This record gives sequence, structure tokens and C-alpha cells, in this order.
Amino acid sequence: MLPLTPINFIAYFSVAWGANIALNLIYVIKRYFPETKKYDYPLDCGLKYRKDRLLGDSITMQGLIISLIISLALEIATQQTMWTIVPLAVYGGDILGSFIKRRLHCRRGDYLPIIDHGNYMILLGLIFLIAGYADIWFVLLAILLNYILHPLACWLAFKLKLRQLPY
Repeated sequence: MLPLTPINFIAYFSVAWGANIALNLIYVIKRYFPETKKYDYPLDCGLKYRKDRLLGDSITMQGLIISLIISLALEIATQQTMWTIVPLAVYGGDILGSFIKRRLHCRRGDYLPIIDHGNYMILLGLIFLIAGYADIWFVLLAILLNYILHPLACWLAFKLKLRQLPY
């Protein structure tokens, strides 16, 4: 179990945010280099569930590949499975959030509180709790900090014209 020390917390939080930022760079690249969209393949392959897309266009094969590459790099660098899980959990949180939003009939780009700024950190926290890598206070602190910093980071990215919407 990771004791709640500043170094462990910074490592946990920064690896999760780093994976999330890497996944979001896909959308920045597509925005400024539209020709890259032809290499964009939705993970759900266009499948529908009760008239709505299963996941939507924002969950892509490229995101899965990036998550796998980051996981492999972390495995090689740290030799610890716990860090290998982080990028996959972040991507899994995005998948779960997209699935929930589609079931609620949200359109692409619609904001859904709790889901849009915390899906990846919540799933990662649950996995770390179940695996015994972290205790509840460690996870709750990360989720709380994420709900404070993530909206600020989105707003800043919007102001820097890296995002189309401020949330």
C-alpha cells in the first residue's frame, strides 16, 4: 500500500494527470491538424445501444494505443505493476464516462458534472483501493484535488485556444 506521503501522492496524481493530458493531446492535434482525423477510429466502431452510440467518437483506438504505450513505458521504467495500471485506468474512466453520458442522451461536448472532471480519477481510485495500493484517504484527497484543479486546467486550455469549450 502506498502510504500517504507527499512524494507518493505527487507521483500518483501526476501519472494520472500525465496520462489524461496525453489522451487530450489527441483532440488538440485533430483540431490544429484536421488531416489527422482520417486516422481516427472510434473504439466502439459505430455500434449503437438503444439508438445511441455505445461510446461515441471521442473514445478512439488511438487513445487505447497511447494508454498501452504509456503503460508499457511505465512498466519498463518502474518495474511496478501499480504504475502500469494508471494509464489504462484513466482511459477506462474516460470510456465509462462516455458510456454513462450516452445512456443519458448527452451529445458530444455536453458537460455532465462529476463525470466530466472526475471519471478517470474515480475509476483509478477504486482500482487502487480494491488492489490494496492505496487507502481511502489517499484516494479521496486525489479526487478532491482533481475536482479543484481539473476545471481550472480546462479553463486555462480554453483561454490558450487548446480547447473549444471551457469545461
